[in-house]
Amino acid sequence: MAYRALYREWRPKTFSMMVGQKPIIDTLRNQVVSGRIAHAYLFCGSRGTGKTSTAKILAKAINCEHPENGDPCGKCANCLRMEHEESLDIIEIDAASNNGVDEMRDLRDTVKYPPQFGRYKVYIIDEVHMLSTSAFNALLKTLEEPPEHIVFILATTEPQKLPETILSRCQRYDFGRISVGEIQKRLKEAADGAGASVSDGALMLIARAAEGGMRDALSILDMCLGYSTSVDEAMVRGILGTCDRSFLFRYTGALASSDAGTVLRMIDELMRDGRDPSVFSRDISNHIRALLLALSAPDEIASILDLTEEDAGEYRTHAEAFTVSRLMKMLDLHMALETEMRFSSSPRLALENTALKCCLRTAETDPQALNDRIAELEKKIGQMEERIAAGAAAAPSAKERASAAPAAAPAKKVAEKPAPAFSAGADAQAVWNEALLRLKKTDPGTWSMLMLGRLARAEGGRYCWAAENGENGGSSFVLPLNRDEKRKKIGALLSELTGAECTFEALSGPEESSDVPDSDREYVNGLYQTFGREPVDVVDSI
Repeated sequence: MAYRALYREWRPKTFSMMVGQKPIIDTLRNQVVSGRIAHAYLFCGSRGTGKTSTAKILAKAINCEHPENGDPCGKCANCLRMEHEESLDIIEIDAASNNGVDEMRDLRDTVKYPPQFGRYKVYIIDEVHMLSTSAFNALLKTLEEPPEHIVFILATTEPQKLPETILSRCQRYDFGRISVGEIQKRLKEAADGAGASVSDGALMLIARAAEGGMRDALSILDMCLGYSTSVDEAMVRGILGTCDRSFLFRYTGALASSDAGTVLRMIDELMRDGRDPSVFSRDISNHIRALLLALSAPDEIASILDLTEEDAGEYRTHAEAFTVSRLMKMLDLHMALETEMRFSSSPRLALENTALKCCLRTAETDPQALNDRIAELEKKIGQMEERIAAGAAAAPSAKERASAAPAAAPAKKVAEKPAPAFSAGADAQAVWNEALLRLKKTDPGTWSMLMLGRLARAEGGRYCWAAENGENGGSSFVLPLNRDEKRKKIGALLSELTGAECTFEALSGPEESSDVPDSDREYVNGLYQTFGREPVDVVDSI
């Protein structure tokens, strides 16, 4: 008998043999038991997740003479015919090569004929999204109201391409990707059935490389067994063209230290070994993702990635060399690289360019790069403080402190005030002009308001500013200048220039009386701030 591929040899024959998809399997099994068989099903999902296998099992179960808890018995005449692909009641159609309207018209004509042996005539249409628009239109009426003995099972990897009129006429089931643990368990069964010795690490590598597809996993195992019946991790990596974990850790370590020379040398080593740059790009993307998980969710990485605690600890250790933002940027660059390589004439050049971007990322001047540099500096300072605290010796005794103390503690220096710019009795206008020059540099807003007036008088350290009259006068700025924060700021500047205590006040004009005593001026200014300096007309309401 000719050799059969593992994925064909291990195709499930009953619902009980299915791996994963438990909610879907339980629903279909209950429909078989209760006899509530729908006229049209739609199975959606990525490749190798069991769509076609489930369709065949369902077709066999609904035609089985003695089903066992929803599973086909595998012993009756109908089951044996289907097992040997001799049944006329199950028609499999490949929509990729039979996608025209004529094929659908022929199908519409043949559904009138009843099944030959079983209770149902089942049409399994694979890759149904490949049908043309005219073919879908020809199928619509038959799919909506088929004869009672007809069941349609449509399978597709791209349900978004199906018209809404087709989707609304089917019971839709979405097949998810199979977990790594379930794939590994089935691979172990297949390896034992083939009499081969496959290490657990090799099975884990194959299960991860399959990306949730059982057929892909069995095909990779088939390739490995074709080379040798004793399979280890090195053999799997050689067949897949992937890198071992130590190489990936060394590579990301060089990226962390911005060692461009080491990174380029390692890429050259990959090329000399005949590795595919696109495969390495996927490997490094997954590796950076693992480091990002180790940094952002250190307690969950082992369960998320199916790692041992030892491997998870290694990821946590290496992740400390990065910040979360830098790892996210590196992941973005490598994910974009996978797309770029599909259209690049030189994948190696694209890989080297991305590697240099990751190395020199912190040398750029955009805000994200600056934030990365600040975060890395903060981390280094924190690590240095921890080392200093951990390595500090025990506190010295009183005697040691006394001997180490200097003979006389130097007196604490008192900050000296800067010398005033003007001596006592200096011209008030000169002091005012200097204050305006300083305000022009430090507070242009206040300076622009003061320029719309002049120094009216300066007596006893009290400087009065008067607004100019006229259309462009500064009378509207009297109230803002008389606010406490402005008056204190200008007064402090004048005090600094003269070396004496000074105050400031803004007047609405030269005519404003200055006879108000100093003791009452604060009260008057408060009234101005509350009610304003403009005249107020009081009108009695009658």
